[in-house]
Amino acid sequence: MKKSTELNDATPNHSDRPGLARRSERLIPLAGVGFAVLTLAGDLTIGKFPDSDTPTSKLSVFYAAHHAQVSRGGTILGWAGILLALFGIAMWARIRAAGLHPVLASAALVGTAIASAAALFDASTYATLGAIGAKQSTSLGALQAWHIEGSEGNLMDSGGTLILLLAVAAAGIFARAFPRWIAWTALVIAVAQYTPVGFVASLILLLWSLVVGITLTVRPLRTTDAGARPTSAPYDAATHLQSPALSNG
Repeated sequence: MKKSTELNDATPNHSDRPGLARRSERLIPLAGVGFAVLTLAGDLTIGKFPDSDTPTSKLSVFYAAHHAQVSRGGTILGWAGILLALFGIAMWARIRAAGLHPVLASAALVGTAIASAAALFDASTYATLGAIGAKQSTSLGALQAWHIEGSEGNLMDSGGTLILLLAVAAAGIFARAFPRWIAWTALVIAVAQYTPVGFVASLILLLWSLVVGITLTVRPLRTTDAGARPTSAPYDAATHLQSPALSNG
């Protein structure tokens, strides 16, 4: 009898796992805070970065003196890219839990994948520049090519962010899966990225990610939220595509 009691005591208790999973899921939006903080930290670590039209003679001098901090900044930005992926997944999970059209959730996931991949690519560019910038074996032409890639950026970053923000905006404006202020500001930032104030929009995006990450952690989606369907009811395409005439008949 004693041996049976000992075996029961040694058996792990899994009854609290659903609650633990829910708490962990609720904290995922805080990745937006980490993304904003680490992006700023990475940029500040790199410091003032020469323009793409900087002569190669000045580039060699710059990297000889600052290659270590450029490499560290690239590493920090790499972690920021990972947190961006988690933040985007939190957006996707909220849209999916609201029972909205699968296209919206898919768009959020695709935008997240593109934006995080672009962020990791940029981070690896800075890390590579820091690694090869001070080496005498690195040709000036190769150094300049890598530097132009790092200073000019790429369209993948803004393109992926555009898709993600538009998905969030649509889900919040038309179905209230997000608070309305989150949805409308997401729409404004998405459009502003492709205007002359695009750089300012990228800075506002960091602030938006920080505030939204905290807000969604404090205010998770509930079945009682206006416009949100119960999370236990999956999307039924047949129901949504049924015509009013058939439903009335």
